[in-house]
Amino acid sequence: MHSISPQQRTIIESLAIGLDADEVAEDLSITELSVISNTQLLAILHAANACYRAGFPIIDDATYDHQYLAELQQRDPTHEFLSLVEPEVTTGKTVTLPQKMLSTDKAYSVTEIEKWVERIRKAAQEINVPESDIQIRITPKLDGYAAFDDGERLYTRGDGVRGQDITRAFTRGMAVAQHGMRGLGPGEIVISKSYFTQHLAEQFENSRNIQAAIIAEKNVEPAVKQAINEQACVFYPFSLLPNWTGSLDEVLSDFSALLEPIWDAVDYDIDGVILETTHPDIKTHMGATRHHHRWQIAFKVNDESAEVEVLNVTPQTSRTGRISPVAELVPTKLSGATISRATVHHYNMVKTNGVGPGAVVQLVRSGLVIPKIEKVLHAVTPQLPETCPSCGSHIIWEADHLICPNKTDCSAQTENTLVHFFKSLGNNDGFGPKVIEKLHQHDM
Repeated sequence: MHSISPQQRTIIESLAIGLDADEVAEDLSITELSVISNTQLLAILHAANACYRAGFPIIDDATYDHQYLAELQQRDPTHEFLSLVEPEVTTGKTVTLPQKMLSTDKAYSVTEIEKWVERIRKAAQEINVPESDIQIRITPKLDGYAAFDDGERLYTRGDGVRGQDITRAFTRGMAVAQHGMRGLGPGEIVISKSYFTQHLAEQFENSRNIQAAIIAEKNVEPAVKQAINEQACVFYPFSLLPNWTGSLDEVLSDFSALLEPIWDAVDYDIDGVILETTHPDIKTHMGATRHHHRWQIAFKVNDESAEVEVLNVTPQTSRTGRISPVAELVPTKLSGATISRATVHHYNMVKTNGVGPGAVVQLVRSGLVIPKIEKVLHAVTPQLPETCPSCGSHIIWEADHLICPNKTDCSAQTENTLVHFFKSLGNNDGFGPKVIEKLHQHDM
């Protein structure tokens, strides 16, 4: 049966979808979608959407689009779910957005992009716009928390028409990216990838958890507040994104080459690129469906996955004493890179899902994104440490994590604290992890 985490269970149980979390998990394990009912299919779609937007996805984007959404499209092309903006789970009062915030149509192949370009060209011909006047703008597709800033209030996207007032995020000190001003309309709340990896990866499973924490009604956690104070968490208006702009022919001539600099243009999670025409008359003529603008499209890279055997689960002690499990894998090539290790987030996941030598996991990597273990396909006896791998102290459970309580005489905690200190100084030439390890070994 598909594995459901406690957080996913809480989200699913809060939805009125006709199925509970265990039933959703059971249905997700069915590979032949034709045998599931419409009720089951819609429940999976609603549950997957809600979990994704809360930061705890139960399936990847490609599976959502190409399997479950495609199945509904085939069964009922006019179903209301297909024409609506996938809603965020909201609690409390909602307000009308200053303007509609629609979803974006998606493409997963160059052929689909070529068809979209032809639709742009045809629309221009219908209103007598010369092709030389058509410009296509390509920007990173931020994988953050969609919001709208009208200069006075910040809103969640909600259902595209009504959202929630989250101006408190700016009140807490959140800045606009690129030193921008307020009131630039739609954008996303995002967190620096490098900052997340260095300061928050041990505490939060993924960056979407941080994005949700920034706008929480209650006081934010100290680590998140510090990230806001250090401007690692920002609101990034789409209008300020780095971009490539050129003609239709340039887009079609070498599309793959155009994408390379866009993937690395920002230090934030992205899950594709956005293409749109900048011509106002073409935008007006093409208009929008209830779901998306026709003059805009997202190009997304299919997640590449593989079934991989776990060789070992290696514990690593951080500067805070938290022990992180790293799965050593049979070397496997994904998206052009050979992957031999992947983080398992925390030891409760190891314990709950049966991760140990001989376990078989589904490893997923999309484009340049860090590989992750999507699910455990064959569970075994979990491999759990009994002592700290650094100092040998007896370790304790703290929520989902194993902790080394030895704060005074654990070399890993001491060395990682020093590494963190010198990194925070910015100019740390000569004081990398290897040098600090040697200094500590010699009691210096």
